[in-house]
Order: sequence, then C-alpha cells, then structure tokens
Amino acid sequence: MKILQSCFIFLCLPLLVYSTVASSDEQQAELDKECEQAREAKLQPLRKKHIENCVNKENKEREYCERFYRDFGARTGKKAPLFYDLPECVKAFEYKKRHRGS
Repeated sequence: MKILQSCFIFLCLPLLVYSTVASSDEQQAELDKECEQAREAKLQPLRKKHIENCVNKENKEREYCERFYRDFGARTGKKAPLFYDLPECVKAFEYKKRHRGS
C-alpha cells in the first residue's frame, strides 16, 4: 500500500506543480495585459498630439507622422519606455519578481 501511495504522489506531483506554474503564467499574462492597456490609455492622447503637431506645425504628411510616431512611448534607441511606473505595471512587475523561477 505504501508503494502505491508513493507512486501516486510521485506521478501526481508534477501535475500539481505544472498546474501551479500554468496558473501563475496565466496570472502574469493578465497583469501584463492590464499594464499595457493602462500604458496605451496614457500614450494614445500624447501620440495623437505629436502627430497633430507634426502635420500642422511641421507641415508633414499625416501618413509620415503616423508612421514616425507609431512607436512613441516604446523603448527605442537609448530612450526608456514611458509609463511603466503606472500602478498596473508596478503590480505586474512585482508579481513577476515574486514568481521568478517557479
């Protein structure tokens, strides 16, 4: 009987660990999604403002300005990405930090 229990534990333990990791990954994905949605909500009006300035003040074509500013707020060159200090992003980062290597 003890052998049967040991075999059962030995076979089920990986499934338990896998389900915990899977739910952790799902939770991380959800937190990352919330972070990116919050960032986009902040970036969108700023991006639009830059595009309008580009079109109206710099007299460039709208397509050019939209293409130029499409990655506004992202990590580009030596520029840090914007708005990763929002509460949603801090929460996602802290969760990732706590669950590293699990």
